[in-house]
Amino acid sequence: MMQHLDMALLSAFVERWQPDTNTFHMPFGEISILLHDVHHILRIPVDGELMGDEASQDTLKSDMGGLVRLSVDAQVGGKWKSKWYDNGAMHAEGLLVRGGELKIKEMEVQCYLFVLLGSTLFVDKSRDRLRPAINLFLKDHRLLTDYAWGAGALAYLYRQLGVATRAGSKGLCGCLTLLQVWIYEYFPLFRPSQLPQSPDAPRASSWISPRLPGGDEARQRLARYRQLLDELSADDVTWTPYGRDGHTDIPRSLYTGPIRFSYIAEGYDPARCLRQFGYRQIIPRAMTVPHDQYRPASGSSYIVFWDPWVNQLWDNVAARRLDLDFASRSCEQPSEIVEEYIDWFLTRSHPRITHPTDGEPQPRPLLVHQVSYDFLLLFQI
Repeated sequence: MMQHLDMALLSAFVERWQPDTNTFHMPFGEISILLHDVHHILRIPVDGELMGDEASQDTLKSDMGGLVRLSVDAQVGGKWKSKWYDNGAMHAEGLLVRGGELKIKEMEVQCYLFVLLGSTLFVDKSRDRLRPAINLFLKDHRLLTDYAWGAGALAYLYRQLGVATRAGSKGLCGCLTLLQVWIYEYFPLFRPSQLPQSPDAPRASSWISPRLPGGDEARQRLARYRQLLDELSADDVTWTPYGRDGHTDIPRSLYTGPIRFSYIAEGYDPARCLRQFGYRQIIPRAMTVPHDQYRPASGSSYIVFWDPWVNQLWDNVAARRLDLDFASRSCEQPSEIVEEYIDWFLTRSHPRITHPTDGEPQPRPLLVHQVSYDFLLLFQI
């Protein structure tokens, strides 16, 4: 399921993620995965009801027992030698089989959707476990199309990127297909081959991600990716990969405020990434911040606490929508910034990862697909 992912490439970008702003900090400033990116890459709804339902662990566990019609403390049947519900997560493969055993069409569909969403949008680090919170939004089939699934998936990914930046964190989860394809869309330097497709198709299906070796070769790729990112300029980025009006049909992408998936709430601020809308980047105003947060010195997890009223911001579309024309101005080159932006940014970030070397700067290393692309061009002329 994860063989298409280049974990070295994803790791290089995770190193530049800042959970306080939910943006990647690059040498040229900030850039992020926005709601119109989710729409174009995955073609799932980013507008609708905010996925803010919560439940206690005891309630979630009880719900899981009701779903499988068994005690969740019992062992999964068949070849799986583990409990249905273990360490706050549900057994994925066993649930799919159990859905078919129940002989209840509605329950079979619910189990299937549970596994589907848990293996694509809301992936757990274990890869074979499911977050019980997913089921909160599957109980009433009539409401399935009402939720902003794309916003929920993005909030979940934001949180997992933040967790991955913590000291002691191992692994990365969330919708990594979204992250990797987003990199392809914005950074031509890392793009593999692409297939032609319908404009309405999810762009994730157009990229042919090569299977890459791990081990020492992955570590070498990671070092190469770090150097490439350190040397990137704003002109190396495709700021509007869906066209200059790629966001106009997705007004929710200009929303400012928290986005949610169950107990996870993460700040979303398009004003920090105006170039992704084809506008000149200015110094952004202060973000809406959580009421409190708990980030222990040890361990990788953290908790963010928001005031209850922030849940109402999502519903107030008109008041919470960024006015691009008021905030900045459209520009001929999407990489444009105001003169003082970089100086402001450099006082708040460490945009380079590798240590500078003495002497003459080293030439950019070429990636394999770059050489292949240049080779093909020669034969097309």
